Amino acid sequence: MSKSLEFFKQNINNPIRIKQAEVLDDLLKEHFNFDYVECIETGCSYGGYDDFGTYLGYFTNENNGKLKTVDIVSDSIEKSKIFYGDLFPNLDVEFFCGDSVEYLKSYEGKPNLVHLDSWDLEIPNPLSSMLHGWLEFSIIKDKMPSGSICIIDDNYLNGTTVYWNILNNGNHVKTLPIDITYDIVGKGSLIYHWVKNYDTDWELIGNHYQAGPNIKLILKKK
Repeated sequence: MSKSLEFFKQNINNPIRIKQAEVLDDLLKEHFNFDYVECIETGCSYGGYDDFGTYLGYFTNENNGKLKTVDIVSDSIEKSKIFYGDLFPNLDVEFFCGDSVEYLKSYEGKPNLVHLDSWDLEIPNPLSSMLHGWLEFSIIKDKMPSGSICIIDDNYLNGTTVYWNILNNGNHVKTLPIDITYDIVGKGSLIYHWVKNYDTDWELIGNHYQAGPNIKLILKKK
């Protein structure tokens, strides 16, 4: 177990997120061969029971890297400054408030670790989230060097039943069981199909693509 994963488990109690971190940790040890980290997260981490920035921040800090985080909600950015400042006071982190697609268009670096998680997935109406995920990926993918890792959050594979909570003004109304009958539903749906069905310079890595809880797509640039 890496120090990043150990730290994550000490701070996060969500078993689904812990499993995701375990999968990512193994794949980074096998596939991430850079001597630096230039990390971008879209949809900033700002504290809570499942923030993946707890892993990314430690991994970046441990490798003397740089982290950039972007979110369209200014209050989330302010919370994120506190979150990262408390957990990683020595981390080189920059915060940007605005649309993540526009931010990635103007990005001039060479990121080698990218976590896409900016548009909340709504299982009953997933189109906006999957389109936004594709726009983010399509913009940043060619700026990432060979060997880079891209992670896309919130995906469910065929055969999964998702129990979706319906809320009204923050109050729980009912829980709706939704069967996933497409190959995949989630932020990375279009990315998944692009990589699987076309001759691309990206590949899916890992063996966790199966029915069950929320998974992260993990891609490596060839």
